[in-house]
Amino acid sequence: MQKFIEGKLIVYLVASIIPLLSVSIFLADFICSFLAIFFLCFVIKNNIYAIFKNIFITFSIFFYLLIVFSSILSSDILFSLQSSLPFIRIIIFCLLISHLISNNKNFLKILYEFIKFTFLVLVLYGFIEYFYMHYNLSKKDLIDMVNIRLNLFITDEQKLGSYLVRLFGIFLALHIISNNHTRNQNLLFYILIVLTSIIILLSGERTSLFFLILFFLALFILINIKFKTKALFLILIISIFSVFLYFNKNLANRIIFDQNNQLKISKHQIIVFTPQHTAHYKTAFKMFLDKPIYGHGPKMFRIKCSDKKYNESVYIYIEFIKHEYTGCSNHPHNTYMQLIAETGIIGTLLFSFGLIFIIFVFFKHFFQLFIKKKYLSNYQIIICLSTLIIFWPFSPSGNLFNNWLLIVSSFPLGFFINNFFINKK
Repeated sequence: MQKFIEGKLIVYLVASIIPLLSVSIFLADFICSFLAIFFLCFVIKNNIYAIFKNIFITFSIFFYLLIVFSSILSSDILFSLQSSLPFIRIIIFCLLISHLISNNKNFLKILYEFIKFTFLVLVLYGFIEYFYMHYNLSKKDLIDMVNIRLNLFITDEQKLGSYLVRLFGIFLALHIISNNHTRNQNLLFYILIVLTSIIILLSGERTSLFFLILFFLALFILINIKFKTKALFLILIISIFSVFLYFNKNLANRIIFDQNNQLKISKHQIIVFTPQHTAHYKTAFKMFLDKPIYGHGPKMFRIKCSDKKYNESVYIYIEFIKHEYTGCSNHPHNTYMQLIAETGIIGTLLFSFGLIFIIFVFFKHFFQLFIKKKYLSNYQIIICLSTLIIFWPFSPSGNLFNNWLLIVSSFPLGFFINNFFINKK
């Protein structure tokens, strides 16, 4: 077991999950689950339980126990347990990533190469897909009426932007700590960063674009490099984005001028993001009021939302025609609204620990800048920003208990745990 943990095979297996997440969630989940079980056996055999003794893992285990307890008390126990019971594998897999960072000399280098290659392939694929769809819609005179959304490689999942933005920070962080880059390698890295940003824009995913903009603005304020370099890069990105939005009215209308994508307050109702999102949030809040302590159980929103006592509808008038948006869906499309509905106030507070910790370290770093002291390294700032995307409360989001989302989130979480709770130096 020790040789396997310290060898290259386990590194290749972990790194292979990166491209597999864009092709087959089944294979990615299978490898993740297998490695989690193996690492748990390794921990037990070698009696290294100290790896669990940090506050983040403590909160994570309490969160796990809470969601299992909530599932047991739900109205459909077996259905809810399908999401809650396997959640432990993600916690263990995050610990495996953290362990490999500290104890396997090959891990960071090989993972960097896998991410770089996957980003390169997906960026090229994204451009081909975009221009192919743009050409076909133009031939049918539908380019102004249909939103172009980019899929992951060989799937119908419209998550290309989300995939890239969630691993974007890990790619940057690994490049920072990798040594001996040639001038050509650095040039390829910078070009790939710009092209990745463009694909996130062209993907049509507003939440992913918001995270990218938030990422760049935070780096501009917090990262320790020359102001001229930061300013030039920011101007370059803004200029490129402006050109694409100017020549692509369809994209501009979706990203900037969509009248539904905003906060509206009137005498009768409040619309958050869109009427559909608002209906989901109202339904989730009603579910929370019914079971505020431990919630209805993971995965139960999709069942309970059809109940008349929870289901909320939002009505708006478009050109004097009344449109109804119901509050029922697979999930409420916001992490914290899903948490209060399915895990109650206890689960929400336990999950919020990550957000509170990141806000705390950023405030501490920001104030240290005024007295010219260095608190976080550039590497740590990027890791924190990557993890902040997972805990961010103020935007639409996917299903928290979705396998794809959990696995792609485990990589920044593994780096985060290693840097701030296990290897604190």
